[in-house]
Amino acid sequence: MKNVRIWFKKVGAARYISHLDLTHCMARALKLSGLPVWYTQGFNPRIYMTFAMPLSLGTSGLRECMDIRFTEDGAPLEGVAEKINAHLPKDVVVWGVTEPANKLDAIAFARYGIRLETEGSALLKDKIQGLFARGPVTVMKHGKKGDKEFDITPYFSGMGMEELGAGCLALTVRLPCSVSGGVNPGLLLEALKSYEGLEPCGEITREMLLLEDFSEIS
Repeated sequence: MKNVRIWFKKVGAARYISHLDLTHCMARALKLSGLPVWYTQGFNPRIYMTFAMPLSLGTSGLRECMDIRFTEDGAPLEGVAEKINAHLPKDVVVWGVTEPANKLDAIAFARYGIRLETEGSALLKDKIQGLFARGPVTVMKHGKKGDKEFDITPYFSGMGMEELGAGCLALTVRLPCSVSGGVNPGLLLEALKSYEGLEPCGEITREMLLLEDFSEIS
C-alpha cells in the first residue's frame, strides 16, 4: 500500500460543515473518484481516512490535511486532486497531494488569522492591548470534562495586530493544537465581550498546522 496525504482548504459556506459531515463528504468524493483507495477490514469496511486536528465549526482552514492509503504502491499522485475535486462542494478544495513526511500526531501548534470588523479598529487595538496589560484574562473553557476558568493571557498577549483600514483589525496568533488538547482562538472574542462589552464581527481562519519546533507539517 501507499500512504498519501491530501491537502485541502475549507472556506466560505463550508466552514459551517461539521467535521462528521466533512468526513462523509470526503468519503463520497473518494468513492466516486475511482482512485485505488484502501478500505478498512472487518464487518463494515470503509475508506481509510485520518484527518489532522478537526476544525471548530465556523472556522475556515487553508492548509488542512488528511491521510489515506492507495492499494497500489506505485499509483501516481498526478491528477488525484482533480479527480477528488470533481465530487466535492465548491468551498472544499483539494489543492495538493503528497506522500507524508511527518506523522499527524506530531502536530503541536496552529497559526490562526482573526479578522475583526468594527467601527474603530484603532480603538479596538488599544482595547485588546489594554486588556492583556492589566493582568490575567480568564474565560470559561469548554471541554469534555466540563467547563473551567482558563487564563488566555499567555497565549494571546503577544499576537500580531495590523489595521486594515478604519473598520478592520487583522490578528495573527499561534496557539497549542494537538491530540492532547488545544486553545480555541474564539476565546479571545469571549474575553472581549466579557471584559469590554465588545462584540466585533469576527472571522477565524486556521492558516497552517505546525510541529513542536514551529515548522509547518509536511
